[in-house]
Amino acid sequence: MSESEQKTYPTHRISFSEKQVDDRGQEKLGQPVEVAAVWPRKNGKHGGIIEWKIAPERLQGGVFFMLENERQQNRNQSKRDGFDQSDARSEERANVTGQSRSR
Repeated sequence: MSESEQKTYPTHRISFSEKQVDDRGQEKLGQPVEVAAVWPRKNGKHGGIIEWKIAPERLQGGVFFMLENERQQNRNQSKRDGFDQSDARSEERANVTGQSRSR
């Protein structure tokens, strides 16, 4: 796949948490909800494009959080999860003993 055909992923996720008051009168944040994604611009341009799932003017009385997208980081760094690593070890053991494993 050429660089121009590579699948892109959002660089960041934006979440919103509503400010709430608990039964003791203390202010706290509610459960965060993903409200937008930030997509990279093409041709190496700086910044990103925000794609809102929920219009920001409807989200009042809370705070926004912007976090890096873990899925993109994992793909770029070629990290594998624990299941992939255990499968690789199983395959190595099978190769040593002369057994093959099919799914």
